[in-house]
Amino acid sequence: MKKRKIRLIPLLFSAVIAGALFYIVVRNAFSFFWGFDLLSQRHWHHILKKWQSGWVLRKPKEVFFFVSLILLLPGYFFTWFIVYVFPLKKVLLAPKTFLDNRKKAKLQEQSLAAALGPADKKLPQKTTEKKAPKPYTQKQAAIDHLRGKKVPEAMAATGSSGSDKPATVNDAAVRFDLWQKLADKLDAAKIFTLRHMQIHSFTINLLAITAESVFLLCEGPDEGSRWEVNENASPAIWKTEDGEIPSPLKKMLNAKTIFEQYFKENFITDGIPKYQNLSINCCMILDHGDITNPDVLLEFLDKENISVLKMGSCKTAALPDTDALISFISSQEASSSETNDAIAIAILDLTDV
Repeated sequence: MKKRKIRLIPLLFSAVIAGALFYIVVRNAFSFFWGFDLLSQRHWHHILKKWQSGWVLRKPKEVFFFVSLILLLPGYFFTWFIVYVFPLKKVLLAPKTFLDNRKKAKLQEQSLAAALGPADKKLPQKTTEKKAPKPYTQKQAAIDHLRGKKVPEAMAATGSSGSDKPATVNDAAVRFDLWQKLADKLDAAKIFTLRHMQIHSFTINLLAITAESVFLLCEGPDEGSRWEVNENASPAIWKTEDGEIPSPLKKMLNAKTIFEQYFKENFITDGIPKYQNLSINCCMILDHGDITNPDVLLEFLDKENISVLKMGSCKTAALPDTDALISFISSQEASSSETNDAIAIAILDLTDV
């Protein structure tokens, strides 16, 4: 059992509190049961005279009175001990803790809601125009490579060079299985996914497409394992045990903006963006480490349309788990092949920049 260290200031403070409580309770008890005032000099003088005259304790009431007098000092020390070990600070701060927990829970809901995306989005209009099947090109081979499909050897040989090269594969092998399980769950739910890609050098571990939304899921920084978030700095940084690193959230926000802008500029029908009803949702999933100031992070996320979740060995209790997000994505309607191709081509074009 771990010994508790005695701290002087709390010890003295508890002595004062114990003295006040003990005095109030004991004085009222003596006054109620025996009509004796502990602060009355006349009452004490009366007891002394009786004792000097050979006071014999015959009645139980007199015995209890005498025993109570003897136990005054031990009783105070016992009360002092109880007050000292009592979590007084925790009790006094209970209202503030309750409000902070409510605020934290609200921010968690908002963070998860940002990852899930708008719930009232209309489904994109599906075209009824029939198109002739396209020949299997190097770009299609690159798309299939992103999906983990088998690619013809001739295509695979050229698919990684020139303007049609696939995205760089993330080499974080230690946490690879965690992301593989996420992808497998989405694949089992018939959700179209792309894996290990980049948007202007920002790595996206997993991209999931539904009829309503696109979910860009990326892992947290490799640098360090304890991060102090400072998004208000210029430039925004995360402090690690080994130094400072640029904010990965700013990079993710930039990638989200680039992705949205690409769709506005490249998929237009009659002057109207073709996929304007398709929401783009970004989520950073911390698969290890710990955020040392989660309240600051959650307050920042409350202002931005992005999310941060956790899985694996991440120790930040304030962050929501990925389970709700994966369940939500899996419950959505499957995307069309046209939408899948458009997003995959967009990823390849943005990777080549």
